[in-house]
Amino acid sequence: MSFQDIINQMGIEMLVFAVCMFFGLRLIITRDVSIIKKEDPESIRHPKEYTLYAGILLLFMGVAALVMGIVSFFNPIAAVIVIVISVLIMGIAWKFMHEKYA
Repeated sequence: MSFQDIINQMGIEMLVFAVCMFFGLRLIITRDVSIIKKEDPESIRHPKEYTLYAGILLLFMGVAALVMGIVSFFNPIAAVIVIVISVLIMGIAWKFMHEKYA
């Protein structure tokens, strides 16, 4: 399998991984809540914790996209199951994070 085959198979997944890593690390490092909540960022009660856990969740989603790309080489149905489960986990975790810190 050549590098071109890998890029053709995992191009979108690698792009999602890179975007999630960028924004996740940006949230963790800068702790700027206005990245997530443009209108009325002052309404967040605990902005430092909110941005930390939001960044961690984005990093999780990026890794899940990369895992989906790797699994897609072996079984496309399993790859779809992996990403659906990951999105559900992220959505539930985001809801709990938002309720706790927002």
